[in-house]
Amino acid sequence: MFASLSPVFGAVKTRLQTVRFWLRLYNNNNLIGFLLGGGMALRLSKGFLTITYAGTLAVSIFATAAQSADLLEVYQQAKESDPIYYAGFHQHQASIEIYQQAKAVLLPNIKLSYNRTDTTQDIVSSDNAVFNAGSTSFPTTALNLSITQSIYSFSNWAYFKQAKEEVKRVAAELEEVNQSLIFRVAEAYFSVLGEQDNFVAIAAEASALEKHFELVSNQRSSGLARMTDFLDAQARFLQAQARKVEIGNDLQDAIQALREMTDVLPDSLIALGNELQLVKPDPYVADDWLQLAAQQNPLVLAKRSAVAVSLQEVRRQRGGHYPTLDLTMTQNNQETEGSLFGGGSEVDTRTMMFTLTVPIYAGGAVVSKVRETLNLQYKAQDELEQTLRANARETRAAFNGVVGSISKVRALKKSLEAYELAVEAKRTSYQSGLESGVSVLDAERDLFIARSDFSSARYGYLLNILSLKRAAGTLSLEDLEQVNSYLQGSAVPTDVDEIFLQIEELSF
Repeated sequence: MFASLSPVFGAVKTRLQTVRFWLRLYNNNNLIGFLLGGGMALRLSKGFLTITYAGTLAVSIFATAAQSADLLEVYQQAKESDPIYYAGFHQHQASIEIYQQAKAVLLPNIKLSYNRTDTTQDIVSSDNAVFNAGSTSFPTTALNLSITQSIYSFSNWAYFKQAKEEVKRVAAELEEVNQSLIFRVAEAYFSVLGEQDNFVAIAAEASALEKHFELVSNQRSSGLARMTDFLDAQARFLQAQARKVEIGNDLQDAIQALREMTDVLPDSLIALGNELQLVKPDPYVADDWLQLAAQQNPLVLAKRSAVAVSLQEVRRQRGGHYPTLDLTMTQNNQETEGSLFGGGSEVDTRTMMFTLTVPIYAGGAVVSKVRETLNLQYKAQDELEQTLRANARETRAAFNGVVGSISKVRALKKSLEAYELAVEAKRTSYQSGLESGVSVLDAERDLFIARSDFSSARYGYLLNILSLKRAAGTLSLEDLEQVNSYLQGSAVPTDVDEIFLQIEELSF
């Protein structure tokens, strides 16, 4: 069957070499929105690629799609591989140990020690006639058990309360790490899709401009077109080629940014479907979101806990002015196997000691530390206020972004439809001599801009939704699942080498 198609492939080989990459971007129910020279159109429908030339020739080639990953699958890969996420997780695991460390100073401190001493004695002189000469060697062993318990220490109890607040702070920071991962994955994912849409759009523009340039060239050869029209068409076509190189590089960088989180890329990503449900924020009142953000945003909660930590640090340093009371109990067993003046002995000793320590003067160190911690407390309060204000701004901006994106997407969709009709009309008018070449070129440029703006607005709407939930502190996996349900489009290849080859094949 494929052998019989050789003439067809030969006729379109040159064109397909320059567009084969973006043809792979669609595998179901999508129309590639551009025409190739000579009236050739390409459509992918129900798994088949149909090539139509001048309305008379149709060839169907079965298209196979590589395995694709959606937003949730990419998120799971990032959760297993993202260094930023794991750095935050391990920081949390390290920071929560302060609770056990602070608790330890309130609990008994038990020590057991054992020592053995070998003693050698020589009598040099003695007033005792019985022991006026001689030497001996003997061992002495001692076993000591001590228990020390703090009965009262203002600083220790302040340290323990401080540790509990610190645990709250790092828990809030871990929640921020989790929500940040969700948002960063979505942002990187949609960045790839957005750059891919731009790449397809500029490819369509470049192809249309190439078609127009060839038409003007033929007219110029026949003396039907002016040199200015020829040069203008050539310049516009080459500019489109240059923009294609730039956008291709941006697409490669976006793919690499996604790889930075996931380490391993899937063969392709699932794109948005044609229909995107535009839903208003619930509640539809900005002040309600601001109130929720002030109560639940992880960064705000972390700063509130940081203020509480700094307050307890002030109390801990002030504890340096207060007395402390400790209890120490010891059990000692000492065994001596001999001496110059008699036999061995074994002695058990038990002691109980209360130690009251009253600080009187420390050279001003305690007062200085209190002043230092007070200023650090004021700093923590200032940082909390700054975080609250910044979060309020971000929340309102995200809310307005969602509301504005809904109107923007709807308007740009209608604008794109109008531009597509306008381009077709101007192409026809140009061939009839009713429109200038510059008018057609301007229309092609405007169509590219409309396609890029519409694509960017759709992704912006979804990111604004996630940004609003993140600012409010409620962003969760369920929100990502909701966004993922909109991914019902075609597969977007992530083969960076293929993109590079497409750029490398461009001739100027």
